[in-house]
Amino acid sequence: MKDLWILVADADIEATMRGLLNERQAALGIRSITFTMMRHLQRDPGSRLQAGPTARPYVHDHRYALVLFDKAGSGANRAGRQRIQNAVEGDLRRNGWGNRSKAVVIEPELETWVGSASAHVGRVLGWNQGSGALRSWLRGRQLWPAGAAKPPDPKSALREAMREKNRRPTAARFKDLAQSVGLGACADPAFLDVRATLQGWFPAP
Repeated sequence: MKDLWILVADADIEATMRGLLNERQAALGIRSITFTMMRHLQRDPGSRLQAGPTARPYVHDHRYALVLFDKAGSGANRAGRQRIQNAVEGDLRRNGWGNRSKAVVIEPELETWVGSASAHVGRVLGWNQGSGALRSWLRGRQLWPAGAAKPPDPKSALREAMREKNRRPTAARFKDLAQSVGLGACADPAFLDVRATLQGWFPAP
């Protein structure tokens, strides 16, 4: 039996989670785990609406189930993050997972997780001058308002910053960020939810 079955909405989330689970167990505060990861063909809407039936075949050979998708593009933009998560978790319970499952909605999208002050963020995105220069550039382009904890549209901000440095926003970039950025600097509620859930299920020895 494997420890964890994971349903993700896209290649970026998959690469991020693989980077975290394969390389950053100590930083997450968890033990090493075995897992199966699937990407839903219908991305965010499919992960939101079909998580239960998709997860049902894995009830008996995985201890826990985790579902991750972006709120942006999921088709539930008017609902609150917690309400969406509750609905998906209810679907998982009805499909045999009981209290062994968790849904995490990233609001608005995964790019929020890279709003860290870590110097590694700048390096991975092509800004070798550091994350301070990156933030200054984003503020100069009105993509990150002064005083805001993160850009209001993190996807656009990240892609514009990479375009400026002739970098492509590939899944490999997200994996690199997951493997190198200091996790203590990320205060995004969805990331903290994922970390707390994993720590509860798989505490470090």
